[in-house]
Order: sequence, then structure tokens, then C-alpha cells
Amino acid sequence: MLFTNPEKESEKYALIALYSIPLITRLLFSFKASLVVMTLNLVPFYFVTTQWLDSLPANESSSFYFQLLTFMTLNIGLPLAVSQIIHALENHSARMRALYRKLNENYLLYEEFFENTGTPTLLCDQRGVLIKANQLAKKLLGQKDTTVFSGTRMGDWLSPLNNESKLFWQSNKAECTLKHSTDTHIQVRRASLTNHGHYILHLDNMTEFRAIQQKLESTQQTNSRLAHFDLLTLLPNHLNFCRQVNMKINEQEHHLTGAMFIIRISQFKLLNKQYGKDNANKIILSFSKALQNKLSKQAIVGRLRGIKFACFVPLSQTHLIQKNLTTLIQSLLPAQLMLDGQKLNMDYQLGISYYHTDGKTAEELLEHCEMALEYSTSTDKFSFYNHNLESKLVREHNLGLKLSAAIKNKKIDIWLQPQVSANGEVRSFEALARWNNEGEFVSPMVFIKLAEDLGMLPLLAENLVRELVDTLTVWHKEHIKTPIALNLAGQELMNDAFFALLMTLIADNPWLSEMLELEITETSSVMTHPLIHKRLRSLSQYGYSIAIDDFGTGQASLGQLVDIPANILKIDRRFVSPLPQDQRHVDIVKSTIQLANSLNMQVIAEGIETKEQATLLIALGCHTLQGYYYAKPSPLSDWTANGHEKAKQHRMVY
Repeated sequence: MLFTNPEKESEKYALIALYSIPLITRLLFSFKASLVVMTLNLVPFYFVTTQWLDSLPANESSSFYFQLLTFMTLNIGLPLAVSQIIHALENHSARMRALYRKLNENYLLYEEFFENTGTPTLLCDQRGVLIKANQLAKKLLGQKDTTVFSGTRMGDWLSPLNNESKLFWQSNKAECTLKHSTDTHIQVRRASLTNHGHYILHLDNMTEFRAIQQKLESTQQTNSRLAHFDLLTLLPNHLNFCRQVNMKINEQEHHLTGAMFIIRISQFKLLNKQYGKDNANKIILSFSKALQNKLSKQAIVGRLRGIKFACFVPLSQTHLIQKNLTTLIQSLLPAQLMLDGQKLNMDYQLGISYYHTDGKTAEELLEHCEMALEYSTSTDKFSFYNHNLESKLVREHNLGLKLSAAIKNKKIDIWLQPQVSANGEVRSFEALARWNNEGEFVSPMVFIKLAEDLGMLPLLAENLVRELVDTLTVWHKEHIKTPIALNLAGQELMNDAFFALLMTLIADNPWLSEMLELEITETSSVMTHPLIHKRLRSLSQYGYSIAIDDFGTGQASLGQLVDIPANILKIDRRFVSPLPQDQRHVDIVKSTIQLANSLNMQVIAEGIETKEQATLLIALGCHTLQGYYYAKPSPLSDWTANGHEKAKQHRMVY
């Protein structure tokens, strides 16, 4: 149009069209492309202006300025202005995208925080309309569908307890239950009020806590009962019993006389084993009821622990005499009790102390009753406290302390008593424990029983065994083939460490099977325990010789012959001492020897003190004899002195 059409108007439109190309380019493409088009437009501008300048008269030069103005405005000014506007819009758009991205990140962070608070969380407005709930809250409220919460209120899901306000979500804390499950207890805690007037609420499931709380309250009530009463018999326990007795003493201190006594059911362990724990509890309950029925209202009775009951009875002058008090107490104790239609004969042991004389408080009286009870026996069941008894207990306590120290420091000595054959030759020895306490020998009957009560027998036996093995090791090297028998009371074999020691010693020294014998006291109460029988069988299999000591004096002599793998039988001195005058004892000893021979067991008779006893026992077929008639016990050192000279004189083979 610019070069081919000669009309002036066509040229104007052509120029406008050319000069608008940079603007179009800027709008459609980039600023650089627009600059290129602007530069290219200089070419047509040049030709047009040159042509016009040559053809135009002088008075029309203003047309050139119009052309220049048009060029500058349309080709340069307008594209640059538009570019500036576009650049500003792009910058604004970039900032908006950055803000949107940051806003989106914050929103996602808020969503993550809201979902992962660790507790069920709700967002609601001041009217209680739910806006948002995290997954834990939905699960707690029993809903999985998010749309269910839209437009609902807090009251649609939760019911406040304890007359809480209907606007419970506005409180700092509120106790509620679920509408669809009233057994589920929820605690609503308001976390904060947002800037928009919304509430963030945390929900805690308090169902288990309330159950524990109720259980704790029940336990506290039970503990309260336990603190004052025995649950089985509902009698006052130790503390409550003492409190009641002391109250009675304080109320009637000047003219009250009375007796405190502790009752222990003697055969309860046997009853428990025979009838079982439940029936044994029935016996205790039946006894407590029978006792309460026979006691006066002025008497106070309580259960101390286990099978011990305590009574405090106000007394008249008549019953201050021990004989009369014993008769009174016997009348109170039920001689028989019924268990499932069966009559049980009851047996008791009692420790008794007098108020005023033996103590002025319940605690002191009970302590003295316990002391007296320690000295009650199966024959003397009623034991009264006296000051000599307390002194005796103190002496025994001090003796126990000294004995413990002596055992730990290996101050218990070994003495040997020979066991001889029919021709008088030493065949073996029995090792006997002796304790020299500050220059005075304490009877083995005393300190062995005391060691058993203190639980020191395993350590004592270990010390003795180690000393014997050291001696026997030397004898073995010197070819002294004289065995030594060690007496065990049973408690030692119940000890795992001591049993392991015996097994280790014979495993390391097989020759001990011919040199070390184990004598088992048949009268020991633990000898009927199945574990003892099992361990004795193991020791026998390893090679130890087992002897039953004091045969015939225990509870189940013949039964022991079946259960214990013994190959030696020792006849107790109480059967030997009446010989030869008492024919009945002669028959018993003869039968025992015949029984042992039939079982291929060797027989040792102990306690022989006269030639007549020795002659008779040899005639009856006794293999080995032991007693003062042949030799008294002497220290082990007598047999080991001067290079074991005395022991070397008896190189007898067992």
C-alpha cells in the first residue's frame, strides 16, 4: 500500500500498520523481538520520509514532523510503554505466585499440624458449629466421612456431664460422654480462641482412666479394710487389735486385770496339705466364729497372721492362778470343728502373758506372748511368759550371733569316733562337729539345732566337707583306706550350692566313693521331701555310700528304706542302751539286723558302752560297732599329727 498505491490516505494507513507491528510483536512474543521489528521499521521510515521531502513543497514541511511523531509514537513509544506495563504485570504475577506458594505451604503445614497433634482435635466457632476435625477426632467420634461434620454442632456428638453448661466447648475443661455411646467418657479441653473467634478443642478419651479411677477407689476401700481387719475372718488385724486393747486398758487402767494369749493351730500345715487351701481357710473361718461365740463381750479377739489368733480377756481374781486360767482358755477353744460334715479334732499351742505383771500395753503383752509361744511344745501346750524365759531367749540370740561368726570363720572343729569291726579293728570313722565357745564346749544338740534355725547348716556342712576332703586327699596318697562318715540333717541337701559341691567333689575325685560316706538323720523333717530323695539317688549313682542314721526313731522308718537308696543302716543308741537286759529291745535290734541283711545293707550299732552289749550285738550279726566302750571321739588333729602317724596304724580296707 505504501509503494504501490499513490493515494495519500493509503500511505497513512500503510505507515500506521507498519509502525504497529512492534506493538503486536511485543504482545505476542518478547521485548527483544519487538526491538528487532522497531529497528527494521527504520527502513520504510527512511524511504517514506525521503520521498516525501523531495516531493513536498516547502510550506508543507509539517508533514515530515507528523511522520516523525507517528513513527516515534507508534513504533517506539507505544511498544516501550506496553513493555513496561507487561514487565510490571509479570513482576506482580511472580510475587503473587510466590505468595500463593508460601500460603499453600503454610496451609499444608497447618493441615499437617492439625492432623498430627497427637490428640483428637476439633475446630468450631463460638456457637459450637464444627468446622474441621482431624482423623483422630473422627475416629473417636465414630465417623469416617468428613461430610457428616458439615453443619453439625458439638451438642450433636457430645453430652456434658455434671450439669455442665450447654456451651461446654467454651469452658477450659468439660466432662462429656459420646451421644451414641454413653459408656465412653470424653474430656474436652479448650486450647485457644483464634483471631477469627473460633475454638480449638482437644478431646481425651477418659474411659480407661475413669475405670482405673473407680478401681483405685475400690482398692483404697479394700486397703482401708485391710488396714484394720482381716478379710477372711473380719476380725481386727494386728494394728487394730492393739489399738482396741490399748483403748480398753486406758479406759479401765486402775481396776482392770486381764490376760493376753496367742493361739496357734498346731496341725494346720497337715490340714492344709490334706484338705487343700480353700478347705483350710474354711477351718480358720469356722474356728474364728466358734471362738467369738464362746468369748464374752468384754473380750477382744483378733487375727494376727496365718494361723495365729490373739485374745485379750478381762479376768477375775480367781483366774489369775495359772491353773484356773488354763482351764478357762481350754473351755474357750473348740475341741472339734466340722468340715463338710466331717469332724476334725483340733490341737493348739498357746503363749500367755498377764496384764500389769508381764506388760502394760498391747504391744508389750503380744511380744511376751510370742516369746512364751516359742517354748510351747506338743506335750506342754500352754506356755506362760516369765522373765527367765526372756533371759533365755536373749542368751540364745547372743549364742546365735557367736555361732554365725564361728561358722563363717571356720571355728567349728571336726572330731572322729572310730567304728570298729567285730574283732575290734578300726573300720571307719564318724565325723562329729564340736564347738569350743570361749573355752566351753557347746552341746551339738544345741548348736546344730541353732544353726538349722539360722539357716547356717549348708555353710557349716560345706566347711566340714572341704576340711574332710583335704584330710582324705592326704590319706588317699598315703594309702590310708579308712572311710569317714559325715552326718547331714537334710537342710544341707536342699541347698543347691552344697549339693553341687558334693557332685563336683566326687566327679573330680572318684576315689571319694570309697572314702566319704553320707549319714542321713532319719528323724529330720525334711527327709520326707521328694527333692531330698531325688538328690540322694543322684549321689548314690555317683558312688557315695548312704547311711540312715538313728534308724527307728523317725516318723516313717520303713518308708525311708524304700525312698532312700541307702546301703548302711545305723541302729540308734536308745535301742542299744537297754541291752542285754530288756528282751523286747533285743528282739527289735535282732529284727532290724535281719531286715538290713535281707536288703543287703551293712549294720552299724552306736552307743555301745559295755562289753555285754558288744558281745550280744556281735552274736546277733551286727557288722560294725561304735561307742564309748571302744573309743570316745577325739579331735581330727589327733589322727593327722606327726604325718598322720596314728591314722597310718589303721590302713583298713572298707
